[in-house]
Amino acid sequence: MPTRLLVPLLLLLVFPASARADWFPATPIDGPNADVVAVGNVDLARDGAGAVAYLRKDGGVTHAFVARLIGGGWRGPERVDPTSGEATEVKVATGDGYRMAVAWIADGNVYANVAPGGTPDPGGFSGPVQLGGAGAKDVDIDLGVNGAAYVTWQQDGNVLAARLQDSTWTLVPQPLDVDVPLEAGTGRLAPKVAVSAEGYAVVTWGDVAPGITRVWARRITGLNLSVAPQLLNLPEGGNADSPDIDIEDDGSFAWVVFRQDVAGVSRTLGRRLVGSTFEVQEAIDANLSSDTPKVQMGGGGVGYAVAQSQGGANVVGSWLSRDHFQAPARIDSADSATPTKPEVAASDRGDIALAWRTGPVGGTVARARFKDGESAVGPEFTVSNPALGPVADPGVFVGGDRLGDFGVAMVQGSPGAYALTGAVFDRAPGAPFIEETTTYKRKTRPDFRWRAGIELWGPQRFRVFVDNVLIGETPNETLTPRVPLTTGKHTWQVEAVDARGQTSRSRLRTLRIDAVKPTLTVKVSGKRVAGQSLKVTVRAKDAGGAGLDHITVDYGDKSAKSDKATTRHRYKRGTFRLKVAAVDKAGNVTRKEVRLRIKKS
Repeated sequence: MPTRLLVPLLLLLVFPASARADWFPATPIDGPNADVVAVGNVDLARDGAGAVAYLRKDGGVTHAFVARLIGGGWRGPERVDPTSGEATEVKVATGDGYRMAVAWIADGNVYANVAPGGTPDPGGFSGPVQLGGAGAKDVDIDLGVNGAAYVTWQQDGNVLAARLQDSTWTLVPQPLDVDVPLEAGTGRLAPKVAVSAEGYAVVTWGDVAPGITRVWARRITGLNLSVAPQLLNLPEGGNADSPDIDIEDDGSFAWVVFRQDVAGVSRTLGRRLVGSTFEVQEAIDANLSSDTPKVQMGGGGVGYAVAQSQGGANVVGSWLSRDHFQAPARIDSADSATPTKPEVAASDRGDIALAWRTGPVGGTVARARFKDGESAVGPEFTVSNPALGPVADPGVFVGGDRLGDFGVAMVQGSPGAYALTGAVFDRAPGAPFIEETTTYKRKTRPDFRWRAGIELWGPQRFRVFVDNVLIGETPNETLTPRVPLTTGKHTWQVEAVDARGQTSRSRLRTLRIDAVKPTLTVKVSGKRVAGQSLKVTVRAKDAGGAGLDHITVDYGDKSAKSDKATTRHRYKRGTFRLKVAAVDKAGNVTRKEVRLRIKKS
C-alpha cells in the first residue's frame, strides 16, 4: 500500500470516528392556529432541558404559555398564568433538574411563577405571585446554576427587581436607577439581568438625562444594592441605549454591551466588569453602523456578541475569548430588507450558536450558524420551516446547554394562522469509551463492556462491531455476542446512536481470545518402590496464544504441591493419584492423572 494512503488509514483505525452534529429545521410546537400571538424567549439549562415562553390566546384572551424542551424534543403548550388579565410580555429561565422560572406582565402588573424542579420528571408550577405594577413593562429574567433567579422590569420610569430563592419571591426594596426622578428603563433603555453561580445579579439599563440617554449597571447581592450604579457610556459620545448583559459563573466577571452614538455613527460596544470596575470599551461591530447588540457567554467567559448593522440589513459579531473580543466580522451572507435582529447563545465548552432572520418584507426566513469551540464559525443553515410561512416579529431566539446543543424558537406564518416553531442544533453523542487491555479472554462469547459518552438529549443505542462486522445492537453498556468468536486476535468498536440517528464511534480496540487448552504430557520414571526417588517430568505448552501461566503437580499423598516442570518425590507404600494441571493465561486448564502403585521396599 502506498505510504500516502497508509497514514490516513492508520489514523482512522486508531482514533474515534468524528461525531457529526447538525441543524434540524423547525417543526411546529403550537399551531398554525388563530391563538398563537408572539414568542418571548427560549432558554436551556445546562442539563439540556429548556423551554420557550410565548403569548397565546386562551378563551380569546392573551395569556403566558411555555412549551418545554425535554430530551431534545418540544412538548405541548402549558399555560402559566391562571389570572384573568391580558398578558403582553413573557420570559422564561430554566435550571437543571427541570427547575423553571417564568415572569410575565398582564394588565400592567408583573407576575412570576416557578416550577421548583428537583424531580425525575418535569413538574408543575407552584402558583403565580404578583411582583409589581401597575404600569410595568419590559420584563427580563435570569436563573443562576444554583437555582436563584432575579426578575427586573421598569415601572413608572423606574427600574425594579425581585429575587427568587427556592420557591419564595422577594422584592428588592429600592429602585435600581440612580436618579429616581429621571425616566429609566423605558423602550430601548429596558433593563436586563444576569445571575452568577453564587446566586447574585448584575442589572443593566438606560435612563434619560437632560440632553442625553445613558447606560448604567448595578450589582444586587441578595436583596442589597451596591453603593452606587456605574455609568458605562463613553463621556465623549452621544446617546447610549440597548444594553444587554451576561455574567460568568464567577460573579466577579460580566460583560455589558450597548449602543452609543460615537462621532455621529451608531456603534455597538462592550465593557467588561471586573469586581467593581468596568474596563475600557471594546468594539464588536467592525467599525460599521450598528445597533441592538446581544451578548452570551459560557460559565468560563467564552462567548460571542452580535449586532445588526447597516440599519439592520446584515449581522456583525465578535468572538469573546481570553477576556477580550476578537476581530469583529460579518456573520450573514446576504443583505436583508427586514431588520435581522440577531441572537446568540453559548455553551460551557465554548460552542456558539448565532441566529437571525433575513429576507424581504413578508418573506423572511431564520438562518443560523454554529461555532465549535476554537474552530471557525460554520456554514449558514435555514432553520425556519418554509412551509409554515415567514418569520414574524420579534424574530428568532436561541438558547443552549452546557455541551453545545441549541434550541431556536420563532413564530411563523401570518396573523390568524401563526405557528410557534422550534429548530435545534443537536450535537452528536459523545464517543463511547472502551478500556484498553492486553488480557486474553477464554470465553468465545465474551461480555463486551464500555462506558457511554455524554448525551443530554434522549436515550442512546449502541452498535458493536467485531472485525468491522456488526454483531449486535443494545440500549445497554454491555453485549454478549450470539455467535462464538474464533481463537485469535480481533478488533472491536462501539458506535453510539442518538435519538436523531447521529453517530459517534469509540476508538478501535483489540480483543484477544484463547479458547484452546494447553497441551500436557506427564512422565514418571524410576522404581515405584517405597522410599525410592521418582522423577516426575511435566511438559506443558500453550496452544492458543495467551501463553502458559503455570503448572501444578499434586502428588496425591497430602504433601506440598509443586509448580516445577521436573521434580523428584519419594512415596510410602500404597496407591496414589498423581494429578497435574496446566493453566494458560486465559484460564484454560488441561488436567492429567497418573495412578501410582508403590510397593514395599
